[in-house]
Amino acid sequence: MESIEVDGGPVPAEQLNYFNYFTEVEEEFVRRRGKQMLISPLDWALVESWKDAGIPLHIVLRAINEAFDAYDARGQKFRKVNSVFYCQQAVESAFAEYRLAQVGGGQTPVASEGESKSTRRPSDEETFPKDVLFGFLKKCDDELRLAALQASTHGATDLKNAIDRARMRMTEIIAEIETSTRVDAEALERDLDGLDRLILEAARESLGLEELKKLRAEAKSHLRSYRKKMDEAIYEQTVQNFIARRLREMNNIPRMSLFYL
Repeated sequence: MESIEVDGGPVPAEQLNYFNYFTEVEEEFVRRRGKQMLISPLDWALVESWKDAGIPLHIVLRAINEAFDAYDARGQKFRKVNSVFYCQQAVESAFAEYRLAQVGGGQTPVASEGESKSTRRPSDEETFPKDVLFGFLKKCDDELRLAALQASTHGATDLKNAIDRARMRMTEIIAEIETSTRVDAEALERDLDGLDRLILEAARESLGLEELKKLRAEAKSHLRSYRKKMDEAIYEQTVQNFIARRLREMNNIPRMSLFYL
């Protein structure tokens, strides 16, 4: 597999875009749309599904441009592109072609020169200075403290306990960063993802099966117009991401990921 040296160690090419996936997708979509807009929670759920499915960033960016090229080629345009879902079929198609091209191949292709902005990854220290990380982690901890108070008030004991455990680990993480000479951003992201999953699982159990069914029905309702055009795995992952986002909103749980730094 193709790799490059970062901070003295090899980094697989497929990980080069790890931390700028959401930002790059949003910026490219807004740029091609030609007018600033806020990406909706449902759009974010879809983008997260692409990331979880392992669709490389350069494939997503290329597909977005192909979708807008097709849109611009139309003689008359009665509706403005207002959702990332407009590009969803192009992304799935481009990814399918990409996977077919990998059959029998021995290496992950290196992005073209035109994609160098997206694929270039500086050192972890350059990308995430310690003071920025401390500020982000402190903010997450403050929000978790308030979420624990809310859970306690509502009698959600298991959720409160899970949040307390996450905060204890957060304290350990901060201490580890303080004493380290180099921040391992990949390892930090894995730690944060583990805490996020711990809390979300407790939130699901606290909510109960019937309320979870309502959230799933809400997600499917939002996705109804896109369902037939979506790959089954991407559709299901988008539903789950939407539910997770609603659980965070309901319980005031912060999104503990360096994607949101």
